[in-house]
Amino acid sequence: MVISGSTHFASKMFRMRNVLIAMFLSIACIAWGQNKPASEEFIHLSGAELQRDLDSLSSWILATHPAPFAYCSENDWLEKLKQNRETLQDGGNLFTAAKVFADLTNLLHDSHTGISLQSFANRLARSNGQIGIEVATVENQTVVVHDWYHTIAPGTIIAAIEEANARSLLGMALSLVPQEGHAMVSQLRMADRLWNDLVPFALGAVEGDSLKVAHASEDNWIFKLEVHPKSELDSIKALVKKPAISWQRLPDHPDVIKLTIRSFHPENTAKFRRQLKACFQEIRYASRRNDSRLAGVVLDLRNNSGGHIAIMAEVLAYLTTTDVRLPYGVQVRHSPLAQEGLNSRFSLQALFARGYASNFKELNDTMRKTHAQEMSFVQFEAPINPRKRLCYDGPMVLLINGLSASASVSLASWFVRSGRGKTIGEPPMGSISGTFGNPIQLTMPTSRIQVNVSTARYYTQAPIRWESQPLLPDHPTSMTIQNYIDGRDPCLEKGIESLKETSKNSF
Repeated sequence: MVISGSTHFASKMFRMRNVLIAMFLSIACIAWGQNKPASEEFIHLSGAELQRDLDSLSSWILATHPAPFAYCSENDWLEKLKQNRETLQDGGNLFTAAKVFADLTNLLHDSHTGISLQSFANRLARSNGQIGIEVATVENQTVVVHDWYHTIAPGTIIAAIEEANARSLLGMALSLVPQEGHAMVSQLRMADRLWNDLVPFALGAVEGDSLKVAHASEDNWIFKLEVHPKSELDSIKALVKKPAISWQRLPDHPDVIKLTIRSFHPENTAKFRRQLKACFQEIRYASRRNDSRLAGVVLDLRNNSGGHIAIMAEVLAYLTTTDVRLPYGVQVRHSPLAQEGLNSRFSLQALFARGYASNFKELNDTMRKTHAQEMSFVQFEAPINPRKRLCYDGPMVLLINGLSASASVSLASWFVRSGRGKTIGEPPMGSISGTFGNPIQLTMPTSRIQVNVSTARYYTQAPIRWESQPLLPDHPTSMTIQNYIDGRDPCLEKGIESLKETSKNSF
């Protein structure tokens, strides 16, 4: 299947690139707050200490990463390392260190290698607190998409906070976020997620402070945002935490079943499997009833950052009627760190290695037998088998966005190549040819900043090739400011429309 997009979407991508460039340039213009953060975590670190951390990061990557020079040369890497050591010679705080570390790892174009954003965000939030809103970049504006305290309406445009331009603050977040290949939209969506943790630190605010926020309107009205303790916001979020998997018949379209998978790393695997099976039992039942014809299924992988590829394989088994090899194979570099990561990740599957799980046993065996620093390519020869009576081959659409990553991209690549149905939404965090993965987390010896380093490179197809451009949906669709104001979901609406058109044409 040929992946192509409209000229209109291409022009939007060109504008997006220019927006990202402008944001990076604006980082230098940010006004840092006058108040000194209270936490001891943000003390000044010496140049020698930070250079030592940077050298550790470089050595870890060169010893462990499966393809450090897929997008850059060894000379590029060494030159960037030299430049960044010079940048750190006078020392700096945690943000200075994180920004320089990210500048080096961004040469890899690997979203699985770089600063551990969740860990870093948690560290900032514990020290300085959080603001209770979430934002997204929409139509080149910083837009509120959710307020945990229900005081600011979705669709509100933020121009500035305490005299700091909102997009300059986003530029700071962008400087820390890795990019998978040339997936610019995904990088922007990840920066959006980091924004509310970064703002208090960037402005020198602490818990209990109120920040003055300027609304981007003709009146340019002002409102206040309080900085809350992280524990308080965590408690609020826990009350409405979304499950890893859920499904329903859509209330306004009972002939459409929507299966939402937020993660392939569920806290309770048995519960995940029960929900998955129950969904396809209902699909099978609905498909056989004459009085309520099923128009189709919407598979929603938006905001799914990936997880265990074995769990992804269990989902795919319900979607295919033929055996599927996914991934086609895995490339690994042999190092003690990579061996430790893979052995701990796949030890349980290796104990009961039958069918698809035998691929992981082969991977483990190869890692144990091969000398350090050598490279191996392990084929996943045992395919994913269909789920017999419950596999569904009817009309289906797939929803993805810039936060769909890793195993989600692997499933999306099969969805596209097999012609299983239409894809709708934003380009995800990866290409149709595969992604990096299986990151291990390491801690810098001095700054204690945590970093992730990929230990595997997954190829989704044969013949093997590696593409840098992200998968482009059949129907590129993004939220508008008005969509947020009205509470509409244009991706889901487009999916329903596509299913009903397919269903109508089949009768």
